[in-house]
Amino acid sequence: MFFEPAQIPDIIFASGFTEVPGGSNFTHLHLFNDHSYGPCALGNFTETVNPLCKEYHKLKLDQRDLDAQKLQIPLMITEFGACMGGETCITEINSLADACDDKLAGWAYWQFKKLGDLTTTAGTGSEGFYDDDGTLQEDKMKALTRTYLQVT
Repeated sequence: MFFEPAQIPDIIFASGFTEVPGGSNFTHLHLFNDHSYGPCALGNFTETVNPLCKEYHKLKLDQRDLDAQKLQIPLMITEFGACMGGETCITEINSLADACDDKLAGWAYWQFKKLGDLTTTAGTGSEGFYDDDGTLQEDKMKALTRTYLQVT
């Protein structure tokens, strides 16, 4: 079972869970997940926003790692990014993925392909891996391509 704390944008707090929702006999069947968005999505990056983005993801992962350790379960960020491309997007991806790497947490980028998703703020843009004409966003793919442990 994947479960997460309440999603309150840009606020980092302890989850409040004292045991996994399925009960302590089933801890081995749980994974703690969260989303991570924040000041990274402010548009054009300035020298002041860039470090703020990195610090936000670090603080969020520090807290979620403590939450997962307390529950004795793995941690995964199941949604982050949702960016269109360019320097802002690459900073967003690297900031979160670096923070996850530091905590040995898994992650999944939002989203693979534009499919008329009404839940995003992209409007008619694409937060996926491809531009509207089908061209692969290579810089985004390079940022998302990382070494990982396949078996431990």
